Parts: sequence; structure tokens; C-alpha cells
Amino acid sequence: MHFLLSLLCVFAVAAGVLFPAAGHAAGYQVGFRTIGQWQVENALRLDVNIWYPSIRPPRELDYPPWTIEAARGGKPVEGRFPVLILSHASPGARFSYHQTAAWLAMHGFVVAAPTHAADSMYNMDAMYTWRQFQTRATDISTTLNILQKSPDLAPMADMNRVGVIGYGAGGLAALLTGGALPDCGARDNYCASVERQDMYCNPWAAEKLDALCARLPLRKSLADVRVKAVAAVSPAFSLLLSQKSLRYYHPPTLLIAGGAEVEDRPDTIRMLASWFPRPVEVLQIDDADTGAFMSPCPPVLLEDLPELCGSVSPDDRARILENLHTALLAFFLRHLGDEATVPAIPLPPDAEVLKQQ
Repeated sequence: MHFLLSLLCVFAVAAGVLFPAAGHAAGYQVGFRTIGQWQVENALRLDVNIWYPSIRPPRELDYPPWTIEAARGGKPVEGRFPVLILSHASPGARFSYHQTAAWLAMHGFVVAAPTHAADSMYNMDAMYTWRQFQTRATDISTTLNILQKSPDLAPMADMNRVGVIGYGAGGLAALLTGGALPDCGARDNYCASVERQDMYCNPWAAEKLDALCARLPLRKSLADVRVKAVAAVSPAFSLLLSQKSLRYYHPPTLLIAGGAEVEDRPDTIRMLASWFPRPVEVLQIDDADTGAFMSPCPPVLLEDLPELCGSVSPDDRARILENLHTALLAFFLRHLGDEATVPAIPLPPDAEVLKQQ
């Protein structure tokens, strides 16, 4: 029952009925900068884009093949703003959602988008391995550390008000930072109910997931208690979870499903929502798929990745992104907009407690 009530609630939010603040006009210019840091432990470079409220007008910036609108190095607006970490889907990277990041910055958020070096459009070596998710969760926490230590950004980035937006595999990574403990609990039932060619159940995937699941259940939480709210957009790999996986999960959560994907797997998002220990909000956006939630691809990517970049028409993409932005803004304003109402997140259980369970 709480699933249906949450579903109705979010549809009302998306329509601007319950929370008028979701539709308020943008109040800030958009500043932009990039930060890079080598991660010695895995010999990978973490490159991060930062969008933030600025007093400088934007201009066209070229980061081939991407072109964006922002004020490079623009002076930040005085004050402290909630922080959102954006974890891209596997076929994406740090620029793939630049319109969403800029839109949220215009509405008073500091938005940081890392490229997950081993799981992006440039390199998918970690796909279908535990490294794919462990590294993503670590990248999210490392990005928060970078913001916290930045002389320029730390004064405006309010680390008491942190949220994560995860797309695709980033959805699972976001849930990991919220306290999820994968155990492959839903895998057998899922694969028994779909065609053998399913992306999670074909022979190649089955072999990969066999090795991944052999390392589970997770006995050391990857939760980051700085994360106070999570939005998972078109979340992937939910078959690695179960109701037991979420017993130590605490942040308020918004699950957003694309209608095109729900047609293929109608019960997946409903089942995932039912596993949480507290009600979560769920929104379905008609006709959307993983690619539709991305910003429009530059021409060279549209040519190279037509299935991803051209999965919806420009008009449909604009509608889908408008609905997505409205829902994200309403959700994060509700949970991070007022310092007095930010949820308290308890520390995760230690490894010894988990070993005994």
C-alpha cells in the first residue's frame, strides 16, 4: 500500500500540486569548473565536473565533443548550498547530464559529476564485476572529499546537506552509499521469469554475475553518512538486492523509472520499492529509457551511438527532462532545502556485526 501512496504523491509533486517550490524560477547564473585527482590505490584518475550558483553570466564552453553553457571559473554566489553528486550510467560520462546539472545549479545546488574511469563510455572493463560498483561508490565519497577540501568550493558546499543522483549502474552505487548491502537475493527469481537472452541472464552475463555473486553478501558497508537523500534514475542491477539488503538503509529515496523500460520489466521497479524498510517515492516517466535521461548528444556521439543518443525525438527528450528536473528538484528541496529538516543518518554496522548475520 505505501508503494501506491508514494506513487500518487510523486505524480502530484511532478505536476506541481503539493510543492509549489518545485516550479519556482531559476535564481542563479551557472558557474563551472573541472577538478582532477589521481587515485593512487587503483591507479585511476578521477575527473569531476562542478556546476554551482555563480554571479557571472554564462557563455558557450567547448569541451570536445561537448558544448555547454556556463561561466568557467565564475565567482560563486555567497552562501552555502546543498550538494548533489551525479553518478552517470555505464554508457555515459561526466558531461552526459550537463543540462540537468546546470538546471539544478540554477536552482541553488552545487552539482558534482565524476567520470567513473572503469565504467563509462570510454572504458567498460569493470562491467558486471564487483569492482564496477565498489569503485563507483568510492568515487562518490572521494568526490565529496574533494569538494570538502577545495579552498574555492568548500565555503559554498554544505556537507550537512548532501544527495546523490544515480543513473543506471549509478543507481545501485547511490543505494550503496545509502547503506544497501547486495546479496544477489533476487537474481534466481528474476532470471527464471525472463528470456534467456535478457541482459542479466544470457550466458556471458551469467558467468560474470556468478563471479560477482560469489563475493556477496557484502560484509563491509560502503555507506557514506554524509549522504542524506538518494534519487535512483532508471536503476540497474536491482537483482543483486533483496529486502534483507536494505535493512540498514536510511536515506529518503526517489526511484524514477523510464516507461519504455517498465514495458520490458513491469515488476522490477515495484519490487525494488517494496524492499525498502520505509516508504520510498516512485515516478514513471512515459517513453523514457536510459538514453532519454541524458542531455542531447553532440553530433559525433549521435553518429557513433545512435541507439543510445537517438532513442527518443528531441521534443520527447525535452519533455522527459522537464519531468525529470521537476521531480528531482521537488525531492531534494524537500529533504535538503532546509537545514532544520535534513534527516539524520546513523552510522552503518561494522564488519563484525555483519559477519555474525
